[in-house]
Amino acid sequence: MFRKIFFKKIRNFFGIFPSYFLIDFNKKNYSISDGFFWRTDNNFITIFNFSDLLNIFYLVKESNAEIIFFNKHGEMLKKLKFENLDFLHSLVIDRKFMNNVEDYGTFYIFHNTNSKFGSILRNSCYTGYSVNKNLPSFVHGNLSTASKNLNNNKINFDIIGKSFFKKNTYYVQNYLDAQKTEILLLNPTNNNLDINVNDKKYSLKNGGSKLINIDKKFIKIVSNCYLIRPIVFSYENEFLDVYHG
Repeated sequence: MFRKIFFKKIRNFFGIFPSYFLIDFNKKNYSISDGFFWRTDNNFITIFNFSDLLNIFYLVKESNAEIIFFNKHGEMLKKLKFENLDFLHSLVIDRKFMNNVEDYGTFYIFHNTNSKFGSILRNSCYTGYSVNKNLPSFVHGNLSTASKNLNNNKINFDIIGKSFFKKNTYYVQNYLDAQKTEILLLNPTNNNLDINVNDKKYSLKNGGSKLINIDKKFIKIVSNCYLIRPIVFSYENEFLDVYHG
């Protein structure tokens, strides 16, 4: 009983045996997407590789995938639907693809089918980032952030748990010695979120994202969210390394 979503939210609210993820594993036929970042700023190109997971793991032939893009304020920009999925797809997200927008934001991928496969499917595929047309650096999905019923268009963004009273501290386990370091943060909750990064305060709207330049050798993130894990961009001359924080 106490593993149900309602009780998990009560525990998280007061910080009592909190649950990082608010996923109801009793529900079936759900597609869960990690929160992926796209970048077209400063000569960035983003490459997203994804697969027909329903066919690969559940032998579901009749399916499609939908990718939904948001800007850094959490506002929806566009949707793409992919029919007749192949084993592997590669989507290039550049300035032209984003209608000449040079910025950053988030996107999510959901799988859809009319068949009932009786499980929950998570997509945590690989995203690559290239600067100035150099070789891209790839990183797999970061955090389960949004879910959608395979037969329904409604998206739920309330997966990552948060507390009302307790502040949570997250340290990136890496000593930063590159020439330049940036992080991308996503607010994975249904509410606006105040985040403190290395003693600097930021406010992120629901579903919003923030690109932050790091000027210290460490990254300390404090918020009411139980799991704020950034994507780190590390620059060394022409070399770019992208990894989880």
